[in-house]
Amino acid sequence: MIRKKHIQMIFKDPYLGNKLEFAIIPIDRLQVISFQRKPSLHHIKHLSSSIERIGFIVPVIVVEESEGNYTIVDGQHRYLAAKELGIRELPAVIIPQELARLMMNFNIEKELNIREKAYVALNIYRQYLDNQPEIMESNSALIDSIEQAYYVTLGLVYEQYENIAGSIFEPILKKCDLFLDEKLEEAIKIREQRATIVIDTYNIIKNIAAKLKELNKWHPYINQQILSLANPYRHKKLPTEFDDIFQVIRENLKSFYHNPQLIFDRLSTEIFNE
Repeated sequence: MIRKKHIQMIFKDPYLGNKLEFAIIPIDRLQVISFQRKPSLHHIKHLSSSIERIGFIVPVIVVEESEGNYTIVDGQHRYLAAKELGIRELPAVIIPQELARLMMNFNIEKELNIREKAYVALNIYRQYLDNQPEIMESNSALIDSIEQAYYVTLGLVYEQYENIAGSIFEPILKKCDLFLDEKLEEAIKIREQRATIVIDTYNIIKNIAAKLKELNKWHPYINQQILSLANPYRHKKLPTEFDDIFQVIRENLKSFYHNPQLIFDRLSTEIFNE
């Protein structure tokens, strides 16, 4: 027999008036979102100690997925600490689906790194793609949920190349990889193409770095420096077209690969001009 929630009350948030529900929910009817960040064992231990001293005070935030089953949007660590302590029911605030999407980027206790943001954004994007493939990528609700369009591109990149240093591309992507005026079913194809271009660009950078290492010119930030030197728009306004800027960058990188001395020449020129 399924143990369902015990409803306590329905109320509205005091600022926007969103309809919310407070309930006590059996812990075995709760799960965390599939693309949540890896939990911190230290944080779980700290919360367990806190709960033992003062009780489980702060409700988890959940959204109903099916009758009697809920996904935790905020409170993963509190939930895991409660499981360790053998708590059978948790206080929860149940929010509507549309509000849950907006909270996906704020569902953890500490700041996400770029890889984690990209994975979260890609999964939210795919939810929209599965349920509303014909909405525009520039839809305001999707923009609010994802925050930055390039997170989706990087999510696709990380799926194929988990250890890529995606952060070195962020200063460029945030200026040229914007939300598209395309339906999601078409936009995802463009994003997949862009992910391939980013990966290919990174592979060229790695090959250049390998050559520099042979010349004893390698250092831990060499990949970032190579990309920066290949970007002619660092001190200028970027073109808004993704393809345009990456074409120029890739041409410069290929020149560096065939003649690494160009990197040292460009560095010398920059130092002289400063």
